[in-house]
Amino acid sequence: MAKKQKAWIHVGMPGAGDIVEPALAHHHAALVELGVASLAHTSAESFRAAVEMTRSHKDWGLKRADVEGQWTRLVRRARKTRCDLVFSQSLLASATADQVALLVDALAGCQVHVVLTTGLDDETAALTQWQAACRKPERLHVLETDGLEPAEVWKAFGKLVGFGTASLGLGAVPSASATLQTLPEALREVERLARRNASLEVRLEELDRKRRKLKRRLNSAA
Repeated sequence: MAKKQKAWIHVGMPGAGDIVEPALAHHHAALVELGVASLAHTSAESFRAAVEMTRSHKDWGLKRADVEGQWTRLVRRARKTRCDLVFSQSLLASATADQVALLVDALAGCQVHVVLTTGLDDETAALTQWQAACRKPERLHVLETDGLEPAEVWKAFGKLVGFGTASLGLGAVPSASATLQTLPEALREVERLARRNASLEVRLEELDRKRRKLKRRLNSAA
């Protein structure tokens, strides 16, 4: 009997756990070699998927068409690797019960695990919403990050999911500043800027797509 794929969903609170999302995207190719497939290959992809699932596109100045189908596309792409799946995006911490159920539907056939990292905000509400995604209590994991540096959180997350981080350094990973991680107000600002930057990346991708489409039309008319 084939081993069932696991799907690890990280819905950490703002804080030291923020490093997980960009680290997964940055090391997505190397992770496959370790038996784990990051659904998102860029922060823009993870942002767009989380915005779609939380129906918050208007809050970010986006159209529904900008994010429609993103989650399903990422899941389908990652499934092809036949590795265990992993995804991280702190916006998912605010997902409603219905939104959580919709997200999990796309992971049918996978053994879903949810990892919640503690942070600056109270995690009680997120725990309540996401526990339904796990069929068994032992598949809901709480990773305490108080007093930990980003590298320590990354290592602990990898150990939980099942991959080593010795070869997956954070030196080139965006938002890996240990100094900012010690300042609550700075952390919130860094998170806000990171989300806004991801939103801008989505818009730029859409503009580039329209530019290429227009160029093809002009070439056809020439």
